[in-house]
Amino acid sequence: MKIKYVCGSIFLVFLFLVGCGQKTVYVCSDGTEVAETTLCPTTAEITTEEVVEEIASEESAEEAVAEESAETSEPIDYTLSDAEKALLQERFTPALRAVVSNPLIKDMNPGDVYVAGLAVRNILGGAEHEFVVTIKFREAKDFSGSILETDDALIQAWMSKNLYTTYTLERSEEVILPVIIEVGETITDRGGPTLPGTYIFDVYVDYVTNQGNTDEYEKLLLTVQITE
Repeated sequence: MKIKYVCGSIFLVFLFLVGCGQKTVYVCSDGTEVAETTLCPTTAEITTEEVVEEIASEESAEEAVAEESAETSEPIDYTLSDAEKALLQERFTPALRAVVSNPLIKDMNPGDVYVAGLAVRNILGGAEHEFVVTIKFREAKDFSGSILETDDALIQAWMSKNLYTTYTLERSEEVILPVIIEVGETITDRGGPTLPGTYIFDVYVDYVTNQGNTDEYEKLLLTVQITE
């Protein structure tokens, strides 16, 4: 069985496992190939490089790096953790088409970041198939069960770091994707703060048909619980 892993960076870091027992190659978001995802550029490194290129004509590279370093906070790691990979390995039984490593993410707060894993396996007949993943906010409830007032676009933005494209999988082939969640500070366009409760997302895994349309392959739930 051949498995492909996809890991996250600032734009998402892609990792491909060519085959069981074969060499593992990690491809970073900038296209470089490394032995480990830890060697991929961090958030701060990528940002600094872009800033230097943009203002090199006005300031020296040394001054630009110093200025950006002073303004940049600690880099955020969007790579799928070993703990999430272990959860996927435990949950992704041979009978399943797709699974989320942690479908109920607890004790989150505004500003927190969490990277879950999504595993998809092609069990369709015939040759290879193309798969598309989308995540959509459904609703938010407080802990009494009442619906919270939200601007849906603000909650959807919690998933904005995920950049999913079409994945081509042969039969029995798997792809493992990071699901990056960044909890926002507000949930209404009037600036209402993110309130304690459960924020529910639908995870759609679709496949492309011979006619170029998409049919549902699997639908999963992902719930983010904001602590009181």
